[in-house]
Amino acid sequence: MKEKTPNFIAHILVIDDDSVIRSLLKRYLFENGFLVTVAEDAIDAENLISSIKFDLIVTDKMMPEKDGVDFVRDIRKLNNNTPVIMLTAMGDIDNKILGFENGVDDYVAKPFEPKELLYRIQSILKRTKSNVNEVIIFGDFSFDMKSEVLKKNDDVVKLTSEQRKIMNVFLKNVNSIVSRNDFMEVLNFSDERNIDVAIARLRKKIETKDEKYITTVRNEGYKFSI
Repeated sequence: MKEKTPNFIAHILVIDDDSVIRSLLKRYLFENGFLVTVAEDAIDAENLISSIKFDLIVTDKMMPEKDGVDFVRDIRKLNNNTPVIMLTAMGDIDNKILGFENGVDDYVAKPFEPKELLYRIQSILKRTKSNVNEVIIFGDFSFDMKSEVLKKNDDVVKLTSEQRKIMNVFLKNVNSIVSRNDFMEVLNFSDERNIDVAIARLRKKIETKDEKYITTVRNEGYKFSI
């Protein structure tokens, strides 16, 4: 995480079963000022949507188990009006009409230039006047990304400055592995063991026997799951 963290202007959910595309879009959109969360399929995305209010969704059309059109149709039935841009290699008019009829807001044809997707995202957000969602909810907890205040129900949970930074990193990378090196750069630690100790102390404040959010990924780092 060597780049300077930007002031986020919106929170985008990227859904694609291709890990390369997910990684590319996450980095590109992050560098252009967006808070980005990724999902590998529609089921994963639906779980995220149940606890996070996104400003815009970018989804692939062809995905296993449930395709992009079915995903959009299902969230619209739940009165979720988050704007959706669909990525697809199927550019014929009938497929596009089917998507529009089920709630898709715009299309970008594969292969695509990231700049084109960025322009379409900016255009939709300008029209919808969407505001950044700064509070992320998980279980009984809520974390304000701007103030870095953690609450359990309505009670403030006291965090150290290190723990606030860890929470911010985790919630900018929900369901993604964050390496120990990344944490060391953010926290300015010189020893990986300090990271393990800091995260262990955070776990005691947000986890119980039945509620687990942080997973240790052997030889890779940590993952925060909602």
